[in-house]
Order: sequence, then structure tokens, then C-alpha cells
Amino acid sequence: MKRVRIAAALLLWVAVDAGAARSGEPPPADGPPLEIVDSGSPEAVALGERMEGLPDPFELPPIPVIESGSAEARALGERFSNPEAQRQREAAWRRDSAFPPNPDTVPGRYRFDLRLRQQVDSADGLVDMTCFVNSRDASLLCPDWGLTGWTLGVESAQGKLDFVLRQADGDVLACGQHRDFGPSCLQLGEQLGAGFAWLRNMTLHRAFLDSIASTPQTLGEGPGGRVQGVRGRTSDGFLQLWFDRRASPIATRMPWLGLGVGVMRDERARVLRTVRRARFEGADRDGGDVVLDLIELEPARIERDLAGYRVVTAFTAQGLDESMSLSAQLLAMQREAVGIRAELNACPKGRDGGDCRKHHRERLKALDERAKAMALGFGQRHGLPIDD
Repeated sequence: MKRVRIAAALLLWVAVDAGAARSGEPPPADGPPLEIVDSGSPEAVALGERMEGLPDPFELPPIPVIESGSAEARALGERFSNPEAQRQREAAWRRDSAFPPNPDTVPGRYRFDLRLRQQVDSADGLVDMTCFVNSRDASLLCPDWGLTGWTLGVESAQGKLDFVLRQADGDVLACGQHRDFGPSCLQLGEQLGAGFAWLRNMTLHRAFLDSIASTPQTLGEGPGGRVQGVRGRTSDGFLQLWFDRRASPIATRMPWLGLGVGVMRDERARVLRTVRRARFEGADRDGGDVVLDLIELEPARIERDLAGYRVVTAFTAQGLDESMSLSAQLLAMQREAVGIRAELNACPKGRDGGDCRKHHRERLKALDERAKAMALGFGQRHGLPIDD
């Protein structure tokens, strides 16, 4: 509008100046008042004003309205779920397995309801494993015929392996026919109450999930199919997981079912996922990755009765520490016995040394009985066979 007013004033000024030039007279010092015409008015249009058609900066363009749930909305990334679908998803998240949990003692009868077949790719080649899982408490059993690709599955000079059992509390038992112990289960894992083991695993599991957002998602090759890969940190390094995009139909409240692959509870999305591949970066003996692939996870029943098996805990960390302490005490007692015998030999000969010899012999007998009691107690505590 201001530009139009200036232009009109300039035209009038030029017209007056041109008229004065033709008449040969200078323009009057005080001419008639200039007429001001508003831009956009009929007068301005009559004078030839033409609007340039610039958009009004204060007028917003129309916003297209897309109906929720339509194909256009889904193309724009909308994830639509109705209340009933949300209720079913939450119910599946809270549902627990109806299968009975296993005992945490030996002897006992152990039952499992899922068969897990997987393949391990490492510097040792491709090895197949078959194990069975209890969906209620995540305990796991690997029979000898499911470990034929490993040295554990063959007979050795010490005996024959029947199965490997991982209890719900995290203890691992290798059970079989031992040359020295007979039917026995050698405890290899740590002793921890089932409730504490679940809390420990859940804390580590949640820490891995929480680390995904801040971890570079540089993924290796996946297993193929409709899977999603993620990468996170563990206490030992980086771990990559690939899982199905659809929720797992297996009901459980355990954070994990299986060995590296299986079923995982995803706390972020509150959904159970089937883990198809796990890649442990740099975990192999040659510095490469160890890759585990899920071949099959199906309902199947198997049970093992551990009646007749003795539990040998002498080779756990606690048992080995106690064994070393016992060895040190027995060596000290042997040195003490050498000193007592020296004092016994120094007793006077004949009847004069009778009381002296009796005293030192009683000392040796007491020391020997104490050493036997200590060794017997260690054997009883750790399941070692003890001769009568």
C-alpha cells in the first residue's frame, strides 16, 4: 500500500513538472494538495493498480486430515491397536507357565516341557545341541545324546556322562557314572537361592536391554526371515540378538528360556520374543565371534529321576577353597606329629620312661583322630565316598 501511494505521488509530481515545462513557467512553490488513494480501493483499481498476488504470511495453508486406522495413516507410520488387542497383549505378558517347577535338591524328579535344538558356530566348527527346558523355572537338561558334538558326550577314563542339569538356582550339575564316585553329579555352578538367582539374571538382562539405545547398532549377518536385530553391552563385551517380530506364544515369567537363544522377556515393549540368533562378539578362543542359531523350540516332555545319584561338590569354588584349607591343616598336623615322635624317641629307656612314652603316644593318637575327623567331615559335606 505504501508503494502505491509513493508511486501516485511521483506520477502527480511528474505530471505537474511536465506541464510547467511545456508552459515555460516554473512550478508554483505551493501547489495543490496531493490526493491519496488507498491501495486495493476502487479508485486505485480505476487508476490501473494490479495486485501481485503475494500470499498472506498470516494465513496458514490447509492441513490435510487423515483418518486414523486408514491405509494412509499406516503409511505415515501409525501403529493402531484397539483396547481389546492391548488387553490381550498385557494378559500374555503377565501369564505364567502352568507347568510345575523342578525341585532344587538332589535326589529329586526333574521334568521339562520344551525341546530346544540349536547350532553353535565357533572356531571348533558347527556343533548341534539338543536340550530340554522347564518353562516355569528356566531349569534345563542336556542329555548325553544331545551333546554328541562335544567332548562331554563321550566316555572318558573317569567315567561316562549321562546328562548336564542346570537347576533353577543357577547350579550346574554334570551327572553320570564316575570311576571313583559311582553314580554321581559333580556340581560345577555357584550356590545361590532360586529367588536371588532370578533377581541376578533379571538385573543383568535388564542392563543389556537398557544398553541398546546407547550402543552403535553395527550388526553382523542375521539369520534371515522376518527378524529384527539389536546390539547391546554385557559384562563380557557386546552381544547381538535377532528375534522374531511376532510375540512368542510360550507363557513364562522367567527373563530367559534356553542357552543364548530361546525365549526372552523384553521389558521395554512388555512382550515375549523368540530369539533366533545370538552373536557373542570376540568370545571365541581365536578372538572371533561365537554364533548360536535356534533350530527348533517345540513342546516336548522328558524327565530324569536323580534317585541314586550323589552330589559331589568338592570341585566347586567353595569346595576347592575348603580342600586347600584342609590340605594346609593336614600338613601342619603332619609336622606336629613329627615333633611328637621326636619327643617320644627322646623318652628315657625302660620303666623310667613309661609315663613319658604314654603321654606322647596319647598325643599322637589324638592328633590322628582329629585329622581323620577333618577329612571325614570334608567328604561328607561334599558327597565323596567314605569307606566304613
